[in-house]
Amino acid sequence: MKPLLNLCFVVAALAFGQAALAQTPAVTSTLSAQRVEMVDGKAVLKPAVQSKPGEVIEYSGAYRNSGATPIEKLQAVVPVPVGTTFIAGSAQPASAQASTDGTRFAAMPLVRMVKQADGTERKEAVPLAEYRALRWDVGTLGAAASTVVSLRVRIDTPVAAAGTKP
Repeated sequence: MKPLLNLCFVVAALAFGQAALAQTPAVTSTLSAQRVEMVDGKAVLKPAVQSKPGEVIEYSGAYRNSGATPIEKLQAVVPVPVGTTFIAGSAQPASAQASTDGTRFAAMPLVRMVKQADGTERKEAVPLAEYRALRWDVGTLGAAASTVVSLRVRIDTPVAAAGTKP
């Protein structure tokens, strides 16, 4: 299902690049996507040339300060592409915040208020499939220093549109 992976990667790269540009010219960023395979009970990262529903992809964002002075208040953002579901507990470092729109971030797990039939409201967990980005408050990134953040997603099974055959 190469087209799905390519689409996810393009969307992720565009969003990732915009987040990095908002930081500072001294900070460069790269986004990589690797397929996660289990070998002898251990996760092994392999090139993500093609993917299919059910496979796990790890997105890693590498940030490097090429400047001579520290960068303060750095925020690293990695998108969760449409057509994938964020895997709970996979964010590294674990201190990430999540967003359903790429703009407003909050601690995980995300919750929302849902109005009940009787008019009352209750908190409900936001499904992981609705997460669209994770953000880490890196803080200060020293001169010539770098940091890496990552998350894992599962490629969703495509849903057939009404009136079509899967």
